[in-house]
Amino acid sequence: MEVQWRDHTLKVTGDWTLRWLYLAPQYELWLDDQKLDSRGGPRLRPLLEAIYEDEDGDLHHIEAELVSVIGFRPYCEIKVESEVVAADKVRVENFINPFLMLIIMASTVVMLYLGPDMIRSLLGL
Repeated sequence: MEVQWRDHTLKVTGDWTLRWLYLAPQYELWLDDQKLDSRGGPRLRPLLEAIYEDEDGDLHHIEAELVSVIGFRPYCEIKVESEVVAADKVRVENFINPFLMLIIMASTVVMLYLGPDMIRSLLGL
């Protein structure tokens, strides 16, 4: 999710890389290609916050509040000084990673439970 604000670009990204164990992606708040905050872990409403000082010396409180249920199409509101600048869905990268790991773990459990003799007899080998 990306939005323009006062000649700057505010962006919120999400990524599943190496996060499948926590069942929650890593979210990051960016301002003009500079990472301001990062948050991950199993939270339903992760909050990304930063204080930005502009050229005039004014301080701006930037926050991105996400609603994330297992990282599937999380909804995000970007606020500057408690005023909503944008609200949209965040595109989370590498979404298939945690599901592949769950499938691998489930198939391993099934194979260990059935045993090699039962699997051979089911496959007709």
